[in-house]
Amino acid sequence: MSVRGWRIWQKNDGGTMEIVVEPPPRRDEVLVIVGNAVYTKDVTSFDDDRRLYKKISDGYGIMGILRITPEDSVLVVVTGVISVGKLKDDADILRVTGTEFIPLNTMAVTGNDVDTRLPSLQRLISSGSFYFSASPSFDLTLSAQRRAEGAGSDFRFFWLESLPSFSSGTSFYRSISLVSQMYVWISASENGIRRTQNGKGSIQYFLIVHCRTKTEAAIVSRLSCERVGTRFNVRGANDLGAVANFVETEQLLVFEEEEVSFVQIRGSIPLFWDQPGLQVGSHKVKLRAFEASVPAYYRHFYQLRKLYEDVAVVTLLGSKEGERLLGDAFKTQHSKCAPDVPFIAFDYHAEMKSSRENIERLKKQMFPIAERHGYFHSKGGIVVRHQSGAMRTNCLDCLDRTNCVQTLLGLHMLCAQLAGLQIETTNANTFTRIEEVFKDVWQKNGDQCSVIYAGTGALEGKSKLKDASRSIARTIQNNLMDGSKQESFDLFLQGSAVPPVLFDRASNLLPTSLVQGNYYFREYPSAVENLLEQADTLTSPAPLTIFVGTWNVNGGKNMHNVAFRNEAKLSDWIFPHANLVSVSDMDENPDIVAIGVEELVDLNASNIVKASTTNQRLWCEGLRKTLHERAPYVLLGCEQLVGVCLFVFAKAALAPFLKDFSIASVKTGMGGATGNKGSVGLRLVVHSTSIVFVCSHFAAGQNEIRDRNEDYATAMKKLQFSGGRTIDSHDVIFWFGDFNYRISMGGEEVKRAVRSNQIDLIVGGDQLTVQKQAGMTFVGFEEGPLNFAPTYKYDTFSDDYDTSEKCRTPAWTDRVLWRETNWRGGMNKVQLRAIVFNNPNRYRYGRCELKTSDHRPVYALFTVDAQAVDWTKAEGVVEDVVGLMGPPDATVICSLVYPRDPMFPAALVDTVLDRVRELGVPVLATNRVDGDLWLFLESGESALAALSMDGISIGQGQELTVRLRTPDWMDTVGPKISAHDPSAITFAGASVDAMGGDGSSLFNFDEDDEEVASTMLRMAPPERPRPPSARSGGTPRMDGGSTPHRVPSGSSLANLDWPSDTSSSFGSISTQSPFEASWTSIPAPVPPPLTTLTALRASPSIPPSIPSRPAPPPPPRAAATVNPFMRQG
Repeated sequence: MSVRGWRIWQKNDGGTMEIVVEPPPRRDEVLVIVGNAVYTKDVTSFDDDRRLYKKISDGYGIMGILRITPEDSVLVVVTGVISVGKLKDDADILRVTGTEFIPLNTMAVTGNDVDTRLPSLQRLISSGSFYFSASPSFDLTLSAQRRAEGAGSDFRFFWLESLPSFSSGTSFYRSISLVSQMYVWISASENGIRRTQNGKGSIQYFLIVHCRTKTEAAIVSRLSCERVGTRFNVRGANDLGAVANFVETEQLLVFEEEEVSFVQIRGSIPLFWDQPGLQVGSHKVKLRAFEASVPAYYRHFYQLRKLYEDVAVVTLLGSKEGERLLGDAFKTQHSKCAPDVPFIAFDYHAEMKSSRENIERLKKQMFPIAERHGYFHSKGGIVVRHQSGAMRTNCLDCLDRTNCVQTLLGLHMLCAQLAGLQIETTNANTFTRIEEVFKDVWQKNGDQCSVIYAGTGALEGKSKLKDASRSIARTIQNNLMDGSKQESFDLFLQGSAVPPVLFDRASNLLPTSLVQGNYYFREYPSAVENLLEQADTLTSPAPLTIFVGTWNVNGGKNMHNVAFRNEAKLSDWIFPHANLVSVSDMDENPDIVAIGVEELVDLNASNIVKASTTNQRLWCEGLRKTLHERAPYVLLGCEQLVGVCLFVFAKAALAPFLKDFSIASVKTGMGGATGNKGSVGLRLVVHSTSIVFVCSHFAAGQNEIRDRNEDYATAMKKLQFSGGRTIDSHDVIFWFGDFNYRISMGGEEVKRAVRSNQIDLIVGGDQLTVQKQAGMTFVGFEEGPLNFAPTYKYDTFSDDYDTSEKCRTPAWTDRVLWRETNWRGGMNKVQLRAIVFNNPNRYRYGRCELKTSDHRPVYALFTVDAQAVDWTKAEGVVEDVVGLMGPPDATVICSLVYPRDPMFPAALVDTVLDRVRELGVPVLATNRVDGDLWLFLESGESALAALSMDGISIGQGQELTVRLRTPDWMDTVGPKISAHDPSAITFAGASVDAMGGDGSSLFNFDEDDEEVASTMLRMAPPERPRPPSARSGGTPRMDGGSTPHRVPSGSSLANLDWPSDTSSSFGSISTQSPFEASWTSIPAPVPPPLTTLTALRASPSIPPSIPSRPAPPPPPRAAATVNPFMRQG
């Protein structure tokens, strides 16, 4: 058992706090920490001044320096450990049970002034889930097979990557000897750390004594830190393919000079999904951007194959609530992206409830694959056999059911491992005893993994009382207490040195793994600022066309009106100028389509409490079908807040360049208590440009201007996305919806201006325009010219403005605005597209004549120059940025060209210091080492500046040479772009055929009591609406004419026909492996009939569809020129 060999000393010198770290005996140097600088000092010189210091702590090791804020740091000392056993080479495996945070400046770590995050973080680190090896030669981040292959520490399980010893917040760089000595206590852990591997996870160690021989055995579970978090806060995969709760579990046996190892893995389902809201006794699952998750899915399995060779999947999801939805989505995605990877689906709960014997069916599928993969065996350092694959097991949480199945598989392979070690197991009693021991150890391993992720031990199914108690504890912990635990994870792994806005922008340019893992980008805001200043060098424009539309559909009452079938189409709204383009501008299909719908359902009490998603599904399918008539699109997300619903689609070919999806909503109705009014937002990053789409429905009423301004302010303040991002955090903002700002003029006056086509006369009365100019709302936002008629309020199915008793004044309630941040110097260049037909001065911001609501839909078409990273330039730019920061040890060595004494002359030290100070470089300390003078400076930049003294003459004609202590520091700490470049993985598998279109958009919806198919087939046709009022001569057109009376038209989503050619089903699964196919090798697919989609959820017996009457012939058109802004009904 190790002893507390590390001592921490403190000295306050004139208000400056100095910390000295003294390693165990027989060390030649101590470490001195002053503010943000660290340097070494001879232990002899420290002994001379020891009386000036006070010992404040001792411990078993030093984890490193953690930056709490840009100004404050703490030294993390391990003060409590428990030995869990010794493995190969007498490596003592220690569990961390206690830590102490020592402030390196004036911040408090105890008392009333303590940072509230520190106690929670301290509890996390001291929870008994972190381990390290006392032997530098035994790396716990590596399995036995990877250690035998000579692999370096596995960064996935290296939890101190962002907390390197004496690098975080300091300018010290470790020598090789110092690393091996200082890190001996943070040397190899399971769950992740590198360069003194300290990790998080579970280690269960025990001895097997048989026939006077001793076999050491352990179950080692390594928790990945790539996507770490608590149960309901972190789910699924990120865009780089890392999944939540990814654990590598190794069953290890060591016998004399032999060791055998069997590795299994577990991890969350590699899709974009989460579990929002309170989760009490339910499994409500929300899939996000299912169709766009193909690249992430492919990356995940690409990485697994690279690390473990062959991989097989065992999913244990059930058929209840959200698990069925998630399981179906998992199976669908897998069949497209990795069809050659074995996929075993086993409903564990249902099968075991039916009969315990059903587990035999799972064994028959799993065991042959596991036996084919084999296990690792080495003897005397010579590899006898390799494990050629790994079994990937998951359930919803990857805890209880996964623990049971992994135990089953581990016990099965135990027989082969014991046989490989030639341990006699023919005696039934002997093997039974060994098996019972392993069962107990596997159970403890499952408990420990469960505690880390869910806060309690695993549910075993043996004691109902015990399981119920743990379930209640989980519910309380996960719903109410995990927020602070998640914050502790983020603080420990990322620190807080760089402001979040800068860090976020840098992560958009480069992969987060590179920005977070690099010392300079993590610790120095100036390095991040330098990187952002070179954004124009690192990127090149990637033009995007973005369509934004909004429509208040008045509760969706007339969505299924068969009386107006095929008389108006959504394509007239989404592609309003499809027939009015020049030959040079034929590609009018937007790259991204964002559509906001307000009053999707009636805003009654029942919908405010729980809104139905039936209309949401119908709208999604109608929009998707309309888009697929032009090009293959994928649904990035759809979110409904009572009546406000946001849909965002993107072209399938754009999906590999999208990342960081996040959805948020905020209620503003009744002071924020209800969702009858509110905002929904979706954010994403396209290439390196962050874009957010916000759809809002503000307070109604002619004079409720103040309430509308407050709704805007509330949304701007409270709409927060993952990572704490706000609306203002983004490069480009599109904000649209029914803002309800009215025109402060008389109703008849407004109508006369519209009839006479004098729109400019009423623009001055627009409340939104007035409030914007006064700085009361939408500050800095832009809008296209209001050269179209007000969109509210109409008689339904009519061209007449409101003829009811209230006779509301027409208004531009439905708007589209945008704003671009200027940190890139306007590089994104958001522009409203102009119409390329006759009049290029008119912009594509207008309305569409769909009449099933009392509002008219509004659209805007934009061009945005997103910034695509040029990876051929990335490494050079990053190396330039890192090179300007200088070496992290900030140390230079001064020597004389012709030395006269073996020691550097003491009389010349002050002369050298004076010359350094002339450069404006502060010197923290000096040390004469033989004939050299070592200068410890404040930063690496100061060290580079000090090199300018090389070759100068100092006293008595002596010439001075100046060199860096670590001239090759760039090779050691410089980032390796190739290890982080997402484009290094060829997305052959993410073909267009794998990007949805087969009904997979249904996976984006919650479970609902109402079935889409039933609704569409049973909906009775409403009463035929009354014709337009005889008092009106029709709706005036912009050209001064009017629309003649005719049969009213409507937009019927339920009856928008699919393309007649269904010979090429969009849902067909390619037989070509996704690892061989290419993005462009598969032609654009065609969607299936709508009945195919609805049949996924409809009952087997489908009533006959309602016959439809033929569409009426179009009315004769006048010879006069038609204004393109006013599409005719």
